[in-house]
Amino acid sequence: MSLRARVAVAVAVVVAVVVSVVGVSVYRSTRSELFGQIDHDLTARAEQVDRQPRGFARPGGGRFQLGGRVPRQDPFGGIVSFDVLARIVDSNGTVVLSLGPDFGVDPDLAVLIEARVSPVIRTVHGSAGSLRSITVPAPGGNFVEMARPLAETDSVLAAMRSRILLIGLVAIVGAALLAWFIARSAVRPITQLTIAAERVATTGDLSQPVDQTGGDEVGRLAASFNGMLDALSESRRQQRSLVMDASHELRTPLTSLRTNVDVLGRGRDLTPEQHDALVADLDAELGELTDLVTELVDLASDLRDDEATQPLRLAELAAPVVERTQRRTGRDIELRCLRSAVVEGRPEALSRAIRNLVDNAAKFSPADAPVVVEIDGGSVMVHDSGPGIPVEERAKVFDRFHRVEATRTMPGSGLGLAIVRQVAEAHGGSVSAGESPLGGASVGFTVPTVDD
Repeated sequence: MSLRARVAVAVAVVVAVVVSVVGVSVYRSTRSELFGQIDHDLTARAEQVDRQPRGFARPGGGRFQLGGRVPRQDPFGGIVSFDVLARIVDSNGTVVLSLGPDFGVDPDLAVLIEARVSPVIRTVHGSAGSLRSITVPAPGGNFVEMARPLAETDSVLAAMRSRILLIGLVAIVGAALLAWFIARSAVRPITQLTIAAERVATTGDLSQPVDQTGGDEVGRLAASFNGMLDALSESRRQQRSLVMDASHELRTPLTSLRTNVDVLGRGRDLTPEQHDALVADLDAELGELTDLVTELVDLASDLRDDEATQPLRLAELAAPVVERTQRRTGRDIELRCLRSAVVEGRPEALSRAIRNLVDNAAKFSPADAPVVVEIDGGSVMVHDSGPGIPVEERAKVFDRFHRVEATRTMPGSGLGLAIVRQVAEAHGGSVSAGESPLGGASVGFTVPTVDD
């Protein structure tokens, strides 16, 4: 079932429930009102029984005496009319006198016993149809039963039931049709999103956004979908650029390796010194190639999804990085914590970014020059004593494979700072490069803290 059909069915069900509740309530209220009017009329007539004559002529001759008065011709004294039936019943349930047509139902002894305490009003069904009757005690131990036919009332209620059913059916069908057309208009943007998603899945074309007019939920969904398309398009562009740049950068070390291997294969007349130098060169080039491939893999990975975020302090991540670099290089590296703050981040990714900054500083600084790692809340800045970064290139050093002119002859892949930028941006931060107070470069990143 389509979404449009489900909306129409849901609306129809809701309207059906509401119409049913309202219809039943109206029907019951009307029925109670009609029966209340009949009961009120019967009760008013019954209250006059004690004020009527005490005797009347027995059917077939003789005399039936209720009291000491002389009976009149009309024993009911005018308490009945053309639309009310009446009869007098003795304590044994025998009808001793009737006015008008027969009730069509025999007296009920249980009702007569109950009527001695209070009047009994009930609905009876006999050969004459449905009747609303009242039974009250009369002088002399007898009972008076009066009844009104319910044919007219039943007809009114039947007509009301038909009208309620008809109106309810029309309301349900009308609501379902209206919901169908409204849902058709409401789900049109969702249908467009579905078509766009299917088109992207089939063709891979990310350049055709969907209409995102309106500020409602559907409009925001369309805007999110367009944002996703833009992100996918940018990711695809970056992947293509990375592949092209990587192929260019890999070509040089692979060519050098092939040349050295060829020379080594043909160099049977090489001296031991030449052979050792060639092997050392191969080993260095393989090391650089390994580092390059490792950094390419890290850069191509989505660092935002590698691990879950958690509260941490950058000084605690930087301390083991500084210690390992000192142990590996024997260089003096100082860790300064100006201000400690908690950040929400991924520890492995942030540690990798700090390690790249420290490795870069150690690589480009003189062997006897210090390196300072400075932590200030959510900021990490690494100061070195190297050649520095020209002002015009400070914004470019974080691009993939970009290398400052003065350091092109030094080993490196040109991807370390690109990974730093990717990690910082994945945490909602930024990178920066400037002049170091030690005379070289200051390179680092800043990420938001929990207090920001």
